[in-house]
Amino acid sequence: MDDLLTAGRMHLSPSGAHLTSTDTDLGELFWVSSTTGRSPIRGGVPVIAPAFADLLADAPRHGWARTADWKVTTDGRVFDAEVVNDGIHLLLHVRELADGVRLDLTARNESGEERTVQLGFHPYFRVSHVARVHVEGLDGVEVLDRLSDERGTQSGEVGVEGEFDRIFLASREVRIVDKQRVITVEAEGADATVVWNPGEKAAAGMEDVGGGEWADFLCVEPALLGADLSGVVLAPSQERRLNMTVRVSPSGS
Repeated sequence: MDDLLTAGRMHLSPSGAHLTSTDTDLGELFWVSSTTGRSPIRGGVPVIAPAFADLLADAPRHGWARTADWKVTTDGRVFDAEVVNDGIHLLLHVRELADGVRLDLTARNESGEERTVQLGFHPYFRVSHVARVHVEGLDGVEVLDRLSDERGTQSGEVGVEGEFDRIFLASREVRIVDKQRVITVEAEGADATVVWNPGEKAAAGMEDVGGGEWADFLCVEPALLGADLSGVVLAPSQERRLNMTVRVSPSGS
């Protein structure tokens, strides 16, 4: 990652318009693998568009945005990036905050026909140990376990043990509670929250996750997935927006 751009205390790669670092008074917000390649980068905040995971047929996993070369400009503590591919125009605005960062993503259909899209942010939040943190704010939300394909309703806080991949079918303000700090994630334009960690066994088969590093992060991902996880339809010239605000505070504050 020798092409990183700097704005304030943030670093971003033009490959994928990928935010790799946001430093704060309470430490770095994001984890990046020690063994990651350039594209896609494992860690930071991948931009997911115009498809999420493998939910849309005939679309690359997590879409093409995270591997595309974006045009990026910087201004003080701000990044602005854009890319056009296959009739979809993506614009990303990243702004450093006093206690975190805000990302705004816009997808505009510039083709002459309807297009189905999904949008998401896939932040890898740095934690002390994934088994020693929990996520608050999702109590009572319908949840789909992607590993077992079972649905249920979340009861209480979310704890992670072993491989974990669940789609919570609502967008809520959530808090990742660690021993020394709390990371608060708010989103607008989202209809789902994904919580993911590969766990030790699955991570062992991932070349771009260093040994033991699976325990150093937790992904809590605001996403626009659409009804029945089938995407949202954009008419020609129509656009949808997704934003994510991340703030960090001391535990117990």
